[in-house]
Amino acid sequence: MSKIKMTYIIDDDAIFVFVLKKLLEKNGNFGNIIDFKNGNDAIDILFSKQSELPCVILLDLNMPIIDGWQFLDQLEDSDLKDQLNVYIMSSSIDRTDIEKSKTYSIVKDFISKPVNADKLNKILEEIN
Repeated sequence: MSKIKMTYIIDDDAIFVFVLKKLLEKNGNFGNIIDFKNGNDAIDILFSKQSELPCVILLDLNMPIIDGWQFLDQLEDSDLKDQLNVYIMSSSIDRTDIEKSKTYSIVKDFISKPVNADKLNKILEEIN
């Protein structure tokens, strides 16, 4: 399993982000980990093309400013959509959310919180 260079976490829950970062660091294969409190900040960085694109984006749905769905809408309409691997990480167990996530070509999977080492290893297997 090869190490990826960069991972974005887009989630406004500071405790979840802290725990997820610890899990990613312990795994050792997720490279440089950058977190954003809302999708708008991440969009600004992605569209500025001033930094390398992340190999993986771990995206929450319910956030301030722009939520996960609005973030996905902007990426789906961009030239970046074929270059990114987005994984929704949500506490939602609503089948509507899971089905809606499948309508986005950029979304690789819908992962229910809490996240554990097995779920992270599955992501690595899928992108390698």
